[in-house]
Amino acid sequence: MKHLFVKILLIILGLVSAMAILLTAQVIYFAYIQDFYFIFESLGIFISIVGYIIIERLEKEKPKEKVKIVYKTIDRTSETKTENEKKQDDQKVINQIVTSCLKDLDKYTDSLEDFGDQLFKNLSQTFNIVTGMLFLWDKTKQVYYTADTFAFYSEQTYKEYKLGEGLIGQVAKDKKILYIDNVPEGYIEILSGLGKGSPHYLTLLPLVKDNITVAVVEFASFSPIPEPTEKILETLSKKLSELTLTFEELS
Repeated sequence: MKHLFVKILLIILGLVSAMAILLTAQVIYFAYIQDFYFIFESLGIFISIVGYIIIERLEKEKPKEKVKIVYKTIDRTSETKTENEKKQDDQKVINQIVTSCLKDLDKYTDSLEDFGDQLFKNLSQTFNIVTGMLFLWDKTKQVYYTADTFAFYSEQTYKEYKLGEGLIGQVAKDKKILYIDNVPEGYIEILSGLGKGSPHYLTLLPLVKDNITVAVVEFASFSPIPEPTEKILETLSKKLSELTLTFEELS
């Protein structure tokens, strides 16, 4: 449709040229006229025919699709919702695990032995630990000594640690959690009826009150701490530190 006007002009040009040729032919028959008139009129017909054919082909060709640039606004609502849901799920896991580790501990804050036994019982049920030790700070000797143990069948004798000495002393000094998930073979040996074994996961939690590490909880297992590991251990360490310990050994 867009070439209709041009097609009409070409048709008119063709008709006019044809009529001119007929008139020229009649004139030539009766009188002498130069040949260039005839050539010019024939050229007009040729142009009109060729032009018409070209336009017909152009109209039959499939028009090229125009490239459209669409600026789409990305909806971040679903992503944000997913992140929030993940945080909520993680928090549920953290609360569930920490609650399991702290079960009934508030009943034994006046008994060091009972407190340690209940703590390791909870840790065993929650993390399947195979060994554990509770180190308390002795103000007089200025050392951390072994106050309680869990399934500790080592051929080595208990050891005391000064502030900054060994892993226990370093964790106490830095007041930072230590979680090792690639404990070297033989670093910790567990003796049982099945033979010796070496746990691959070691956790040390500092219990800090009034900016002083009053205790360090150490435990080992053959299985890793569930995700989110860091948040679980941080919350557990904080909750244990908040317990009102009235042990005479701490004074």
